[in-house]
Amino acid sequence: MKYLLSLLCWFFILTNCCAQSLDSIYTRAMTAYNQHDYKTASVEFSAIIKQQGYQLSSSKLYDGACIFALNGEYTRSMDILSFLAKERYYANIGHLTSDSDLKNLHELPEWKILISRVKQNQETLPARTKQNVKVALLKAKALLMQDNGKLWGENLWSDNLLVLGNDHTIYSLKILPGSVTADSVIYTKKIADNVLSQTNSSQKYDNQPYAVILTNYLSDSSVTIIHELFHVLQYKHINLNGNPVNYLDEYQARQRLRLEYQALKNALQAVRDKKEKALIRQYVTDALMYRKLRQQIDPQSLDAELQIETSEGLANYTGFVLSSNTDKYLLAINEIDMRESAPTYTRAFPYATGPAYGLLFDYLQMNWKTGLGKVYNFQAIYENDYLHHPINISPAAISKADSRNNFATINRQEVARKRDFDKKISYYTDLFEHYPTLSVLMTDSIYSRSYDMNGTVVLKDKGLVYSNIVGTDITGRNFGSFKMEADSVKKGLSGIFGDFESHKFIFPLPVKIDGNKITGNGFHIQLNRGWVVRKKDKNGNLEIVQQ
Repeated sequence: MKYLLSLLCWFFILTNCCAQSLDSIYTRAMTAYNQHDYKTASVEFSAIIKQQGYQLSSSKLYDGACIFALNGEYTRSMDILSFLAKERYYANIGHLTSDSDLKNLHELPEWKILISRVKQNQETLPARTKQNVKVALLKAKALLMQDNGKLWGENLWSDNLLVLGNDHTIYSLKILPGSVTADSVIYTKKIADNVLSQTNSSQKYDNQPYAVILTNYLSDSSVTIIHELFHVLQYKHINLNGNPVNYLDEYQARQRLRLEYQALKNALQAVRDKKEKALIRQYVTDALMYRKLRQQIDPQSLDAELQIETSEGLANYTGFVLSSNTDKYLLAINEIDMRESAPTYTRAFPYATGPAYGLLFDYLQMNWKTGLGKVYNFQAIYENDYLHHPINISPAAISKADSRNNFATINRQEVARKRDFDKKISYYTDLFEHYPTLSVLMTDSIYSRSYDMNGTVVLKDKGLVYSNIVGTDITGRNFGSFKMEADSVKKGLSGIFGDFESHKFIFPLPVKIDGNKITGNGFHIQLNRGWVVRKKDKNGNLEIVQQ
């Protein structure tokens, strides 16, 4: 009995460990990495490897290789890098050889073998990329032709679809001016680096709207391709605001959004486990009760929240439903885990809530999809068309929902996070308000901004600070282009302030200005001809102006 009890206890511990969110463990590992605590980062990342092996994304595996190298675990680091080179065809030789995290590996004999393999991958990359694009596009087209408009009343497929490579090569199933082909299926063309933004988005090309997909998003069972094609079709019916919902990073709102996430995960898992519909309905009601409470905090933001959820939430729902992924509910749970572990919630939340509510409403056999030309309000739909009465938000109802949805743990974590977040706000406030800066006003509102939506911090009533952003002047009428350094982004050493209402960027004071090249702590700016840096005031502030 004692032996059996020990086995049962060990099984419980193992199961409990495996139940931890990989994203939350990864976040802890990267937090330790950013704090230069490589020993802790190694312990955390080792737990991920123990659970998942090398099934992680290539970017996360690469981060793990950096962590192990910095912790002196050179063999483990080389094992991961060798796997990426052999099995994932890693080909970014420039980044690999210049990454300071890996400099201690350069003297190892295995390093030369790795470099040789990565160079070979780089040489064969064009042919492999073209084949991958061909397979991915034809697969997505087949899925959407099979749906043939059943989901939304219109067929989502369009030949206005471009796959964009890191080298600014575009791939298409239709002939483009100046494009070439070797097999009469995929057409390729090299474009200038300021023609299209390196983002998955709907963009104008040759004066037409196109769904643009990056090459490293082609292996997700067609989710991203369908997501962006949905945008192209939706934009024909309605123009929606995609601005961040800033109050969602405030303590109380963030806590209630996390409770909403938890209730949605509980509902989705209950569907997977074939639980009674009454329990699933209860979790959905819990989620929308938390939403109702949260939206009372800042009613003025409701319209912006519903618009971005109608845009990105429905696009992600559509990508999930029509993809070839066989477990849509697990896909939605993983999406919530990823968005919940993000440092900011201001723009990423609909990617989680849209698929979750859409799939659950479908499961409850609700007739909720009524066209693409409207703004969707999941709470109103559920109350009016399913419950036929308002959701009860009495203290007793809230208390019962809290007991079902892990309130105690979430509350404890959010209290601790608030302390850390307040320190970050204080840091960026000092950086941009109490120290000299470099500012610039854009003369043309058309400016490409590619940024990590999870790497933003809201300075209340002022704007957003971006810790990972690339700005590209695609018209030639603005000041120029800029980008963050990779090491700075990973280690959280810098930030760029953006106020898009006044079309202004503010940079920390540069450390070097050499003609049209500006270097700062974690960023580089390339000025266009005719733009210069000049002294702005007696406090040491600088500005970029047109001569």
